[in-house]
Amino acid sequence: MQRSFRAKWILFSSACIIVLAAIWLLSSPSQSQTPPSAGRVPKYVFLFLADGGGMAHMEIARQYSRQIHNEGFVIVDKIIKEGSVGVMTTHAADALSTDSAAAATALAGGCKANIGALGVCADGTPAVSAMELARRRGMRLGLVTNSTIYDASPAAFLCHVRNRREFAAILNRYLELEPDILLGGGKEQFLPKSQAGSRRADETDMIAAFTKKGYRIVDNKADLERAPSGKLLGLFAAEYMSMEIDRDKNREPSVYDMTRAAIRLLHEHNPRGFFAFIESENIDTAAHLSDVASVIHDYREFDRAVGLAYEFYRKYPRETLIIVASDHETGGLGFTLALKDLTSTKGSNRVAGTSDDLKKIQSINISLQKASQLLGRNPTGDAVDKLINEYFRGFTLAPEFREAIVRRQPVSRTLFTDPTAQALGAMIANNTQAYWLTSTHTNQPVLIAALGVGAERFKGYYDNAEFGNTLKKLMEGKPAK
Repeated sequence: MQRSFRAKWILFSSACIIVLAAIWLLSSPSQSQTPPSAGRVPKYVFLFLADGGGMAHMEIARQYSRQIHNEGFVIVDKIIKEGSVGVMTTHAADALSTDSAAAATALAGGCKANIGALGVCADGTPAVSAMELARRRGMRLGLVTNSTIYDASPAAFLCHVRNRREFAAILNRYLELEPDILLGGGKEQFLPKSQAGSRRADETDMIAAFTKKGYRIVDNKADLERAPSGKLLGLFAAEYMSMEIDRDKNREPSVYDMTRAAIRLLHEHNPRGFFAFIESENIDTAAHLSDVASVIHDYREFDRAVGLAYEFYRKYPRETLIIVASDHETGGLGFTLALKDLTSTKGSNRVAGTSDDLKKIQSINISLQKASQLLGRNPTGDAVDKLINEYFRGFTLAPEFREAIVRRQPVSRTLFTDPTAQALGAMIANNTQAYWLTSTHTNQPVLIAALGVGAERFKGYYDNAEFGNTLKKLMEGKPAK
């Protein structure tokens, strides 16, 4: 355990280097010239959000793709190299870090918000969002997420509530504005209170209400793929959708699958264009659990979804804007140098992450969320040993982490959201050198990549509220300054 603490200090320095490298990248000349777009409003807008995804998360997923699968990474190879790149700060109005509600409010509405507020500025005024401005232009709207469809990030683009957990008010707002595509999890808030599986506080049947408004309802991958033109509500899980590493690929759609369906339905017979918000919440969820394998799998699938938008952009380069963003960094992740043990600080007793460690991570075929669920609330030592032998072959579980799992105790002051998952995450770190600083959000700046109409406006180093204002001005056809 002491080794993981020591590694955290090294990891903090690594995070600073990442930010400095990104700033250097901003000053480098673009490798391709973006078509002039002054005064133009993009007809097709894609806003991809890697919730909780810091620069290290993306880089580890990119390295994994290259070294394990000999594959490229669309965000880096296409969006960044052909477009613009920026670095964005993420703090809330009332804290030095943020939650997803305050962060998404800034991204969507262009103002700083307090922790937990959704579409409401810190001074109490509603924040008109870029997506609401798109609707005023007659554009179709799509919200896609592997979280609940009423979770903070998608909801901030259409809703205005003081507490992100006002789910009924969020769904009522969706029903009022009628976005064309709603895809994600969260069926439990659509069912009347008396129906099995419901978590509503009243007897309102929201599925019936959306059906009455002309929405087709789907709940599986096959029905999503063959959904005809028109408004669509897809509810693929009672609450959050599965981690990519655990997903039933025959039944449950991925972010890639949902993005493909959304592009088809938003674009068909549509002369006015669309604004599509597409999120991978699972990157954040995995980072909260110190689950590097799940971060990689979900980031790779997210990158594949960005690839669909890039293919669309190639067909409509003078009408399309693609933005790839994050709302905040979660976990303080990074490969680092660590001591093998505490017997010596000499070089012979030090170890750094290598491609062999990526291969170790590849061998993991279960999320730490699912592993924690399998062990339950009262795990025994024998059950822990069986889990390690079955799902984490080749990994060594230190005695203190085994004890933390059995006793359900946090492994440190900063790794505490799920004691079982965090202990397993610490085990993986000790075996691969991919360490975590915390199980919650940090104040690390995040990367913004943009390609297409107006992409040049997102260069530089700026705050998330400034990002939101830039996006809103772009949707209104206003100049950058």
